[in-house]
Amino acid sequence: MARYPAVTRVSWYRSLYFKVFVWFWLVIFLAMGLAVTTSDWVDNDFMRTADLADSRLLLSLMERQPPIVAEGRMLWRELQPGWNLVSVPVDRVDELPHDLEEFADRAGDLGVSLYGQNDGWLMLGPVQSGDYLYIGVSRQAWENFLDDNRRWVIPLVIVVVVTLLCFLLVWNLTLPMRRLQRVVRQMAEGNFDVTALAADISRKDEIGVLVAEVASMAGATQGLLHSHRQLLHDVSHELRSPLTRLQIALGIARKKDQQGVVAAEHNRIERAAFQVENLISQILDLARLSQLSSGQLQLETRSPCQQLDIWLQDAELELAARYIVVRRDYAGAPQQCCWDWVLIERAVDNLLRNAIRYSPDAGRLTIRVMEVDQRVDISVTDQGPGVPDDMLERIFSPFTQVDHARSPGAADMGYGLGLALVRRVVELHGGKVIAENVYPGLRVVLQLPTVNIPTTFV
Repeated sequence: MARYPAVTRVSWYRSLYFKVFVWFWLVIFLAMGLAVTTSDWVDNDFMRTADLADSRLLLSLMERQPPIVAEGRMLWRELQPGWNLVSVPVDRVDELPHDLEEFADRAGDLGVSLYGQNDGWLMLGPVQSGDYLYIGVSRQAWENFLDDNRRWVIPLVIVVVVTLLCFLLVWNLTLPMRRLQRVVRQMAEGNFDVTALAADISRKDEIGVLVAEVASMAGATQGLLHSHRQLLHDVSHELRSPLTRLQIALGIARKKDQQGVVAAEHNRIERAAFQVENLISQILDLARLSQLSSGQLQLETRSPCQQLDIWLQDAELELAARYIVVRRDYAGAPQQCCWDWVLIERAVDNLLRNAIRYSPDAGRLTIRVMEVDQRVDISVTDQGPGVPDDMLERIFSPFTQVDHARSPGAADMGYGLGLALVRRVVELHGGKVIAENVYPGLRVVLQLPTVNIPTTFV
């Protein structure tokens, strides 16, 4: 993994504090500027040809309201809230207040009825009936703001622009954090690939510093894990040579001890040597699986039910010795699955051996295969004492043992590597393994995709 230089200090002009401050200051300044520059335009007078709805409003006023006769400038004092009907003789239009006179003259010049705003008043008309002109007059209200079809566009544009700018700021801040969250989640699952953060590492603000630190931590953690695995591999490999010499020496000693004087001691040495050899084999197997990628799996299409029957036949002697009955439940099982069957056999064999070891005599094992949502669940359930609830996830970590909860009287408690091998095999196939207590007993479920989905774990 590449080494990413950690930035320990951020320049003030590149800090998030400064960016957020300037961004909001610019947005507020822009909104205020647009409001100031458009306020005069919004308040300006306008006039347009009255439409059908406007004409109906004026006719309604003429039918249901007594008119207010215009008597010079004093007319404004007589107007009531809402729409008012103002009348004036046709030959005395000049007696109207200046705004109404100008409105009536404009309509007369155009030869049409108008609707418009003048100096804060809304006016509608005029309509001549007999010797009188009738004009609708109302004080401008907020609901009349949209009467001019162009005016609502300005506030809408301001709201849209401010919203987009704020959205861009939030997106710019949260997008790298979401990418970082996904990468950290992958790291928790054992995948230390941080290439998804390449675009954020070059940032010169606090987010760039955080991403660089996470990338550096991922590299260091991956290095430590690699060193740990390599150490286990090297130590296990180096132990093979003296163990082989010990076994040869033990064979020579047995030949020399024809009378069997120290046969008991030889047997103890042989058992101890076998345990060490078994431990070394499991460590080497786990190290090899840790370095294996899903692209290297030897995939084949076979029937999971047929394979399970074969594997159960291999365990018949151990089952018969403990009088353990096996119950098979293949209802809902798929016909074919594409897996690396050598590795799947290793995983299932570990589960079967554990279940047999911890089951009581004359107990029962339940093997179930079921297809659920494009995956296959293979479960092995025993009737043993189970494990503490807080250990259900930890038992799949290497060298984890639960002696007191899982049949403390068993002769061979193992080394805590079998379930770690199971989890690694399942992860290579893009699945997961879970354990749950069923009281009495423990159920371990392998959740595997029907068709292997490659998943890279470094």
